[in-house]
Amino acid sequence: MKPNSLPPIILKNKDGGFYLSSSSELDDVYHFILGQAKRFVSAKSAAIYVRNERGNLSRIGLIQDKINAGKIAKHVFKSKKSILVKKGTTLDPNEAPVSESYIACYLGDEIGDMALGVLVLEGIKHFQNFSEQDLDLINYFSANLNALFKDTVFSEEEPQFFNSLTTSVLLLIDNANIHNNNNRLQYFLEEIIRVAVLINTSVDLEHVLVMVMESAKSVFRTEASSLLLLDEKKEFLVFHTVTGEKREEVSKIKVPVGQGIAGTVAVTKQPMIINDAQNDDRVFRDVDKASNFVTRNILASPLIVGDEVIGVIEAINTIDRNNFSQDDIDTFLSFSSACAVAIQKTRLLENLNITNLELKQKLSTLESIFDLGQAVLESHDELGLMSKTLSILTKELSCEDAGMVIIEEKNKNRIQVYARQLGIVRESFFPMFESRLFLSLMESGNPRMAVVTPQLEESFLELEFYTLKKNFLILPIAPRGGNLRAALYVSGKHSAHSFNETDLRMLKTLSSPLAKAYENLKLNQEIITKKSIEKEIEITRKIQNNILPNALIQSPLFDLGVMSVAAKEVSGDFYDFHAFGDEQFSFLVADVSGKSLPAAIFMAMSSSIIRTLSRTTDLPPSELLFRANQLIYEDSQSGMFVTLFLVNYQRKTRTLKFASAGHNDQIWIRSDGSFELLKGKGAPLGVVPHTNYQGGEIQLEPGDILVFYTDGAIEEKSPDGEEYGLDRFIDFIIQRRYEPSQKIVESVYDDIRSFSRSEEQYDDFTVMVLKFAEVTSFEMVKTFDAHPNEIPKLRDFISEHLESKITKPFAFDDILISLDEAATNIVMHSYKDTELQNPKFECKFELIGDKLKIVLVDEGKPFDRKKVPKPSVEANLKGERKGGFGVYLMETLMDKVSYEYNGKQNITYLEKTIV
Repeated sequence: MKPNSLPPIILKNKDGGFYLSSSSELDDVYHFILGQAKRFVSAKSAAIYVRNERGNLSRIGLIQDKINAGKIAKHVFKSKKSILVKKGTTLDPNEAPVSESYIACYLGDEIGDMALGVLVLEGIKHFQNFSEQDLDLINYFSANLNALFKDTVFSEEEPQFFNSLTTSVLLLIDNANIHNNNNRLQYFLEEIIRVAVLINTSVDLEHVLVMVMESAKSVFRTEASSLLLLDEKKEFLVFHTVTGEKREEVSKIKVPVGQGIAGTVAVTKQPMIINDAQNDDRVFRDVDKASNFVTRNILASPLIVGDEVIGVIEAINTIDRNNFSQDDIDTFLSFSSACAVAIQKTRLLENLNITNLELKQKLSTLESIFDLGQAVLESHDELGLMSKTLSILTKELSCEDAGMVIIEEKNKNRIQVYARQLGIVRESFFPMFESRLFLSLMESGNPRMAVVTPQLEESFLELEFYTLKKNFLILPIAPRGGNLRAALYVSGKHSAHSFNETDLRMLKTLSSPLAKAYENLKLNQEIITKKSIEKEIEITRKIQNNILPNALIQSPLFDLGVMSVAAKEVSGDFYDFHAFGDEQFSFLVADVSGKSLPAAIFMAMSSSIIRTLSRTTDLPPSELLFRANQLIYEDSQSGMFVTLFLVNYQRKTRTLKFASAGHNDQIWIRSDGSFELLKGKGAPLGVVPHTNYQGGEIQLEPGDILVFYTDGAIEEKSPDGEEYGLDRFIDFIIQRRYEPSQKIVESVYDDIRSFSRSEEQYDDFTVMVLKFAEVTSFEMVKTFDAHPNEIPKLRDFISEHLESKITKPFAFDDILISLDEAATNIVMHSYKDTELQNPKFECKFELIGDKLKIVLVDEGKPFDRKKVPKPSVEANLKGERKGGFGVYLMETLMDKVSYEYNGKQNITYLEKTIV
């Protein structure tokens, strides 16, 4: 054949393009080639898409999904680039994902006009594990097949043509197998080199062993691999490093030496292959039972350091073949040697690590001394100083507890104790007669180290039982020129040994600066206390102002008005309200005993507890007060308490649930002018630790009014001693019930001031009025397919139900544009590259008064607003649509847009005032 001539098997059409000739005999050869290609990668089906005389691609072979396979073949033929297509990939955004995996390789010259076709393999077994290797093999096979076609001469006079072509194909297949084996050998050599480098460069044994076992799993193409080490007594093999899906379950199992395959290898020091594990009695079944795993075959090798077996490594369940072979043993021994070398290296480094640890301990001591100096400089009170210092002591001396025992200067009959227990420092006080050991040591000035024995405990009094556990070290402190009489102690040493002279030296080193810092803080506290009295009222007022809400709730459901005026510089009243979306609201009014700074702090604490419970739980008012009382009682001091009335309103049912904690009966004024007192039972919060609260439930109607107040609103007196009273208070509000709520509140305050004829209030005044309005509302919900054709249906759905109700200019257009963008994002982006079948999204809208709320729900990929790029308005105006513009439009056109992902669904909220 001439060098530049075309073989007759490759022909030219009238347009000058090349194509493969076809005949029944050649088709048989093609099918033989396809069968071998399927075998290479364990594919379900295969086809060659060859270019025919007309220039189109014609399929030879059977393919399950002809449409998607044809699209893949056309793409590869056009691009001249081989590709992998993973199962579940979407070839077109508007079409369903492919149901099988594919390898498609180009047949022809990458440079030039000779394009012959595409080899397509469908349903690749173990695609997720070996797709890149399989693609390399089929690419190699395809390239050589292309060369074979070009170099095969077809002659009608030569009857041996097909035999020679078949022989060439067989040689090509053998060559492909050799290529594949060479690649595997090269991969193995590369992994061995990589593992060797890792062992020589890394000191992290855990990381090295994981990498080695992952490499073994990859090289031997198995489902799992594991490394077991002998325990100290050499009775069990313990799973140390496990790869595969069941690593957590397997890691908890111990294999007795001499049992199972691993136990046998540990005794014999010889590798083993078990290719029928299900029928082999030597297999240790506990592993499969614990992990719900089926072991089919096992390759195991001992880990030997010198002449000693220290463990076993295993490769479990071949993936692309039925059995392990004897050839695998030599290869696997390389990995067992690598693991043994890594472990031996780590043991050689242990002595160095011990030396480094001692150095770190010395460095830690210096750091502790520095930290103590910092604590002395930064602490502003005794408890803060003790918290930092005692934390340093427990860390440096490696113990559980530490503390400082002080004989009070002003009260010689009482002992003050700062004790750090379970990581928390608490201040406590004990009578002098409740200590014997501490007092005797402070009297003598001598330190003491001891283990807490039953005999020693017999001499303990309450203070010693409270502070000293397991073992202890006590150091008396008495600085020269000072009045401090105290002792430092540490107890509960973590190590097997008790405290020693090194610990005592460390404690003495830290005690001197601590004692001086404590005395200086006490002196500073006396100065600060005098100055703080002058600012107490100002601080109290700021605390109370921060407690009260900054703004009233705005809702079409009701009209809220509130006014709170302190009788003195500070007030004991507070109120609160909170909206749980558009469905549920809570309101409360309260009165705290006392008027000083402690009362204000108690008010802040109480309101914080009640707010947290009411805003983070779905408890009825009576149960909420029960829990709040338990928490407030724990922090209540000096007999302070709070009375409170709490209500919870549900919009849809118009139900109001209420409960009272020792507060005044509150007022319910009906739309016809009649009224009823809302009564509840229960003690004020903070009085007793456990008490039940009984409330009630009423049904509200439009025009009803709720009045919340404290006793200062009705107990004001005239110059003659007459009380303003509840009846007068109610009558005044009923007469003005048609006025706005805020005006009613302000009017009743003015009336009370006029009645008293005094500039000074008798008590704090707090009144909150809540008028319920007539509000029309309705809601609709509909589910749509996540497809572009459904977006016009969404617009029609909104138009049908809302267009007539939207009167605000441009509001309807804004809503349609925003919904169009939101739905497009769901259809085109949220469900992109997902495996969901028949994806859908839900649209729900609710109209409450003049406010429209729309909720879109989809189950696509989680949406993260932070990752949306900032749009270029200028580029979009030029017609260059950039990412993020749809989100920008929604957030610009709607009053409110928010996003939520609940772990399964994306939820988009849109709100708009429409009237």
